[in-house]
Amino acid sequence: MDSESSFLWQGPTWLLGRTPPVPTSGIPGLGADVDLLAAFAADEDISFPLPSSVLIDPDQVPEDIREPFLNWLAAQLQGLQSDVPVIYFCTEDTLVPEKPKASAILNRTISQTALFERICDLQRVLIRSEEARLRRMVFGRVPGYGAAPHYSGRGGLLVIGFGGRFLDVMQARQKNVDVIGAFDQRMGEEYLSQRAFDAVILDGAFDDVLENLRCLRRDARFASIPVLAVTGFAGDLPVFYDAGANDVLLAPLSQDMLRQRLATAIRLGKRRRLADRVLAESRKWLMQQLQSGGLKRRDYDNYLNQAAKALSARGLMIWQISLLPDVPPNNNFTGQLAPDLCGTVLSIADATSREEDLVCFVRDLGPVAVLKSERGCERLKSRISAILGHTRL
Repeated sequence: MDSESSFLWQGPTWLLGRTPPVPTSGIPGLGADVDLLAAFAADEDISFPLPSSVLIDPDQVPEDIREPFLNWLAAQLQGLQSDVPVIYFCTEDTLVPEKPKASAILNRTISQTALFERICDLQRVLIRSEEARLRRMVFGRVPGYGAAPHYSGRGGLLVIGFGGRFLDVMQARQKNVDVIGAFDQRMGEEYLSQRAFDAVILDGAFDDVLENLRCLRRDARFASIPVLAVTGFAGDLPVFYDAGANDVLLAPLSQDMLRQRLATAIRLGKRRRLADRVLAESRKWLMQQLQSGGLKRRDYDNYLNQAAKALSARGLMIWQISLLPDVPPNNNFTGQLAPDLCGTVLSIADATSREEDLVCFVRDLGPVAVLKSERGCERLKSRISAILGHTRL
C-alpha cells in the first residue's frame, strides 16, 4: 500500500492540546476546527460535518472532568456516520484512555509533516476496510481462493534486532499473540513473506533500525504494516517518525505503556491485514470475470449504489470511467469483438489503480473502473492512452 500524500476526505479537526497539521479555518466549504473542551463545556453536538481526524493530548484534560469528558467524546464519535482517525499524544510514560479507542498513539515530539502523513495513512486504512466490507457484502466470498502467506494465520508480532527488549515484548503481548524474533532485516523479511504479522518492532542500533525501517517502507508487500521503532534517545524520535514509523517507543519501557502501544498497533494491523486479504481476493476474482462474460450488471449497479452511499458520508464521491471510451454502450456489447483490447486495458487499469479501486468487465458496459478520486481518473486515462498509443494489438 503506497503512502497517501493528501487527505482522502477533508473536514475540521477535533483537537485538544495539539495544533492540526492543516488548519481548516478560512477554507471555503469546511467547518472550523473544533476545540473539544469548549464544545464539551457548551454541551454541543459536533457530529456534523465529519472530522478529518481527532487529536487528543489527554494530559490537557482537567482531572475533575476527565471521565465525563471522555464519555461525552465517545458518544460524539459513536454518532458519526463513519469511522475517523483518533490519535492520542503522550510522553514516554503516559497511558492514554481505553475509550475512545485509539487509532494511533504518538509522541508529542512528532513533526507536523509526519503527523499529516499518519493521518492520511489512517484515513486510507479506514476507507480500505470499508471497501473490503462492501465487496464481501455485494460479491460474497471467492470459492477456492488461497490467500498469500503474509495474509494467512492468526497474526503476531515480529521483533527485528538485538536491542534486548524481546522478553519485554513477550510479557506485554496479549495471550493469543505470537512473538517471533529475527536477527536482521533479511531474516525478518523471510518471516514476513512466510506468515502473517500484525506489527513489526525494530529494536537495535540507530543505523540498523533506520535502515530496516526504510527497507520495509520500500517493499510493496510490507509497506503498510504497522512498525514500532525502539530507541533510548529522545533525539531519535523525530527521525524515525519522518522515516515512516507508526510509533516510536522511548526506553526504558514500562510494561503498562508497552502493552497499550502494542495493542494499538495490533488492532490497526489486524484491520489492515483483513482488508488487504479481501481486496486481493476480490481483485483477482473481478479480473477473471472477463472470461465468463463479465460481472452481472445487477451486481455492478448494487456496488455503485452502496459505494456512493458510503463515500458520501465522508464528503467524497465515486468516479466511474469507461476504459474503452470509443466503444458506444449498447445491450449487445460483450467484448468478444476485441478480447485482446479488453484484456489489455483491464491489465493496465489493474496495474495503475489501487486495490480499493474497482476494475472489472461488466456485461453490456465493457471494461470499467470505479475510483475514489478525480486525480486517479486522470492518471489512469493518461496511462491507458500512453500504453495503447505504443502497443500493437
